[in-house]
Amino acid sequence: MQSRRIEFADAAIDKIITEYTREAGVRNLEREIAGVCRKVAKEIVLGDQKKARGARAKAANGPAFAVTAARVEQYLGVPRFRNRLRREKNRVGSVTGLAWTSVGGEILNVDVTIMNGADRLTLTGQLGEVMKESAQAALSYLRAEGKRLGLPSRFFRGREIHIHLPEGAIPKDGPSAGITMAMALYSAVSGRPARSDVAMTGEITLRGEVLAVGGLNEKLIAAQRSGITRILIPEENTKDLAEIPARVKEGLTIVPIATIEEALPHVFGTRRGRRR
Repeated sequence: MQSRRIEFADAAIDKIITEYTREAGVRNLEREIAGVCRKVAKEIVLGDQKKARGARAKAANGPAFAVTAARVEQYLGVPRFRNRLRREKNRVGSVTGLAWTSVGGEILNVDVTIMNGADRLTLTGQLGEVMKESAQAALSYLRAEGKRLGLPSRFFRGREIHIHLPEGAIPKDGPSAGITMAMALYSAVSGRPARSDVAMTGEITLRGEVLAVGGLNEKLIAAQRSGITRILIPEENTKDLAEIPARVKEGLTIVPIATIEEALPHVFGTRRGRRR
């Protein structure tokens, strides 16, 4: 019997990594590739030419079977992980952040709504203590500086403010979502929609400063993968950009900011919210 090779397209490997494994190492990647190879071998042995014909390609060392991204799902089934894309429409109270995880970067949506009710801040989405503290800091800053930033006076009186991070089954923690929460709160209070093509990362202080964060390389990869075009990063992280490969920064406009106020025109445009 003539030997045949199996060739994996780069896009097929990328699809297996992003939609079927999501790990720091390669053990599961090897396992999934082996699974594909076994199913291709079965097709050959059973002589299922109807399935195999579409994957056959000419090769210098005999006929080969090309595994494309389109055929990965046929062999491995429904993807286990979603490749999250940015939201298409600008929305009030909805801002995109960037997060680091043990398996790489991810975009992180922060949603805020304000309702009539007791003066209360509600946080949902399985947030850790550090992230909850970031939300409290963002609200305190806007309450203290709201008048200067053009927000309605005493916007928190008689209101319940609800901050939610979707995908509540996944634990989330860390300080780098502080700037994202501040922008989502500002959007909900001012009624101004935030740009959907902008994402950000940065820890914040009660004085409105934006502090350096880690995992910048992974976060930029997540932004690029998700269709984000403009990234706001802490000014203190500017020096880290020199160590990030050019291909990771390709297509991204990276804007360093030192304060929460500096982020506003990039997220909302130049006009501030009106006072009430």
